[in-house]
Amino acid sequence: MIFHRTFRLQLLDRIARLTLPCPVTTAKEHQYPWDLAELFPEPNSRISFVGYGSLINLISARRSFSEEAVGLARPVVVLGAKRIYEYVMSPRGRGVYGEGPSPGNYGVLNARASSDPTDWFNGIEFELDIEAFRALHIRESAYDLLPAWTVAWEHDHLVPHISYFLSCRRDTFGGRQTIDSTILPHPGYHAVCEDGCRAISNEFLDAFRASTWVRNTRMIDSLHAEENREPGDSTRSPGSSFR
Repeated sequence: MIFHRTFRLQLLDRIARLTLPCPVTTAKEHQYPWDLAELFPEPNSRISFVGYGSLINLISARRSFSEEAVGLARPVVVLGAKRIYEYVMSPRGRGVYGEGPSPGNYGVLNARASSDPTDWFNGIEFELDIEAFRALHIRESAYDLLPAWTVAWEHDHLVPHISYFLSCRRDTFGGRQTIDSTILPHPGYHAVCEDGCRAISNEFLDAFRASTWVRNTRMIDSLHAEENREPGDSTRSPGSSFR
């Protein structure tokens, strides 16, 4: 599945400034563990859901979702939200991605609703039924479901609609730490995310790096700082440790 759209950061910043009502006035938040009966009141109900980390990679998405759901997935931009490396990889995740190179490299992506109108991130939108959400419930823990305004990546005519994304808002869950703002990305996990973006387009990968934060620094800024580092300068930026 390949999509082509010229990536312009300024364009996405303008999109993020669209005047829209607060999403929680249009759709309800759902705290973890989610009440699936409330989420799916009708047998054939579907929910628009945006994956912004490993689920961008459709090979990874197929571990949890049906071929039909994956086949209908599309790239989107989520408005009024911020993507951050701050979720501590679970023991189950370490079984999938392996041990990190150091204790500080167990970061997985989280996202939070933001009051800053310029915040946005890109991801893949799925239309999920109750069976897919059961699989998602097993795959992801301690994440609440938050609504956000979302626009299609590949369309020039932008029609905002509500979709849900995962947001961990608790520091601990089930006796383990879930949030650590000083953590660095797990290299194996991060590679899966970037490979998924690259399969869509290089522009989509650029947008991922421009809208992902590591230790209060945008990843794209860290990468640029590393590229422009003077020879012999041993300082390392947060984004340089997982390339």
